Amino acid sequence: MVFDKLQNINRKTAAVCVAALLIGFIAGAGYAWSSNKASPHYNAAKLTGELHYAKVETGRLQCVVLQDKAAMYSDPSGLHGKVVDYLSAGVKLDYIDTVSSQDKDERYAVTEQQMQFRKFFGRRHIIPAGSQVLILQPDRGKGETKGRVVVDDKEYDLDFSTNLLRFPYVGQWKKVEFNGKPGFVKYNALSDAKLM
Repeated sequence: MVFDKLQNINRKTAAVCVAALLIGFIAGAGYAWSSNKASPHYNAAKLTGELHYAKVETGRLQCVVLQDKAAMYSDPSGLHGKVVDYLSAGVKLDYIDTVSSQDKDERYAVTEQQMQFRKFFGRRHIIPAGSQVLILQPDRGKGETKGRVVVDDKEYDLDFSTNLLRFPYVGQWKKVEFNGKPGFVKYNALSDAKLM
């Protein structure tokens, strides 16, 4: 008895669905027939006959060096990148990308070369090239930077010649190519990239 009622309900549902589909088909056909207007035909040859084509050549994005003796580094880091070339002002470089610096902390510099010092009449200490120096007081125009360095497991506060320290650059770098050689230049040392 219950099974017969379900079959009856399923037949009614199927009949309603078929009726809805037929009504939709008839309504769609009627709408399509009533709005059947002739669409205008265009003559493509006549429309494009007056066009003039120009040959387009692809260019490269290039930057111009803004300052003389701008350093090009092997890595985007003032501390760990090696200077691979010095560039003259006005030189054009192929621009590749803008990248973030690997230097994240402006408080540290590294020594460019081996140095030595003696505290009072004590023994001489050697600071190896590439040693990390905590900047305590930046250069104030005197050519000296006060910093703290660790030598032989002891901390020493010293005055360093500013030109013997390599400082971090936490800003953006431009990845460029010069004479087929890739490198990185500080963002503000180059012009904006333009298609040339």
